[in-house]
Amino acid sequence: MPTAKVILENVFGMLGIIFWSFQLLPQIIDNYKAKTTEGLSSSMFLLWTLASLGFGSYGIVEHLSIPIIVQPHLFGFFSTICYLQCMYYRQKTSRQKTFFISVGMFVLLAGIEVGAIFATLAGVNHNVFGTMDAAGALPVVLLFLGFLPQYTDFLRNHSVQGVSMVFITADAAGSIFSLISLALRDEFDLLAAMNYVIVLSCDLVV
Repeated sequence: MPTAKVILENVFGMLGIIFWSFQLLPQIIDNYKAKTTEGLSSSMFLLWTLASLGFGSYGIVEHLSIPIIVQPHLFGFFSTICYLQCMYYRQKTSRQKTFFISVGMFVLLAGIEVGAIFATLAGVNHNVFGTMDAAGALPVVLLFLGFLPQYTDFLRNHSVQGVSMVFITADAAGSIFSLISLALRDEFDLLAAMNYVIVLSCDLVV
């Protein structure tokens, strides 16, 4: 029977999923209604997608709680949708072309994650020094780099036009709940926590 601590870990992890994974839905809906992604950086969403692949594969190899594993996959999915919206609305790509690009992207991204999982496991099994540290640090770096082009746009335009405040609020809340979930583990995972710390810090700046 799971202990109260394990139950709380999964409860807060689930809350993190609800907020941190679906927080991009308001942004996607706003983009769809406005038929524009003006003010949003497509590079940010692409880097976030890549970061989610890294964190997802890291979570699987590290055997983190199921909510924490599911979380980056949902986040990556919605980040990809936002990236495709930027391409569709900004570059006026046809629906048919966007559809085929979408399918190709999802297949490619799935392949990258599977490859990352096997590569990480191979490194661990062969006692390659720093394998898990590198696997955990890479998504943290990508996540941080994703914010830079968006903040550059903020500074250049002196505006946060296009960014959903509901998204920012949900993003921050999800980070907090996910951090609590990680803190309840018997062994605190610093690299995993850094993802949420970076997101929370950047959200507070906005």
